[in-house]
Amino acid sequence: MTHRNCQSQSICGWGCTQVLTPQKIEDHPYAGHRGPSPIDKQFTSKLFKSTLDAFGRRENKPIKAFLTHEGNVSGIGNGYLQDILFRARLSPKRKVADIGQDEQQNLYHAIVDTMNQAIELAGRDTEPDLYGNPGRYVPILDKRVKGEPCPECGTPIEKISYLGGSCYQCPSCQG
Repeated sequence: MTHRNCQSQSICGWGCTQVLTPQKIEDHPYAGHRGPSPIDKQFTSKLFKSTLDAFGRRENKPIKAFLTHEGNVSGIGNGYLQDILFRARLSPKRKVADIGQDEQQNLYHAIVDTMNQAIELAGRDTEPDLYGNPGRYVPILDKRVKGEPCPECGTPIEKISYLGGSCYQCPSCQG
């Protein structure tokens, strides 16, 4: 199958697989403009803080925009974003420039812990691998828990539409 953004035969689904030369990677619209992977040893709290601070000074945008833009941190889609922000106790609408140092540390650890756990459990339970086997990572927040009590405080989980996608959040824990 050829994906509309791919230049060659590729395996496509939620992602796209291609074999590229180093020169072609740099020019690729997605692969060439990626931030560090949260599972890479080079993704340190110091690197994260400097990237977050630079974005906060440059852009007046919310944390959802920062985390889902591949140029900042790679691999965080809307599905994992919900759990990351819940664990960090941040609203997806929170402006990056307004996130304090302790909150930055909590966010960094939430990213690393969530992504490592998702990989260890072979991805989300709603998405199959190449062999059709579902992952074992069960999200804390997704469409299945809308209206259910928050696992921390019991407040009903809300669904909001924000920046082109649905977000699930606890209005008390993430308010």
